[in-house]
Amino acid sequence: MWTIYSAFSVLFLLSTISAVVSPRIIYSAIIYNKQSSTIRCNIIWLVPSGATLQSDTFSIEVNDSYTVDEQIIDMGTWDARAVINSIQCDDLVLNAPFKGVQGPSVNWKFVVGWNRILSIKPNSFLS
Repeated sequence: MWTIYSAFSVLFLLSTISAVVSPRIIYSAIIYNKQSSTIRCNIIWLVPSGATLQSDTFSIEVNDSYTVDEQIIDMGTWDARAVINSIQCDDLVLNAPFKGVQGPSVNWKFVVGWNRILSIKPNSFLS
């Protein structure tokens, strides 16, 4: 009897553990400009303390890209990675959670089109 109870307990525990979802967060990104003119963008990051960081405004020429580097934050006794929370390019804004992100990611692709910012899987073809 105890063996059957133990087996069911272990199966329940394993199913609970496997159901935990990874956080859908991005640490760094590559932003592509597919508009017909230069765009001006900035990034908002979240840090573990709940504060936000904002990048300086940067420009991306037509058919060019910009790499948003990972931000490491000194928390006093440990370092933390800031999480990209928002991307703004001209009057377009895309907020987290970003479409397609399944877990912690780096160098995630974003494409700025004429009417929206698209979230694209890192290894997808980009024309």
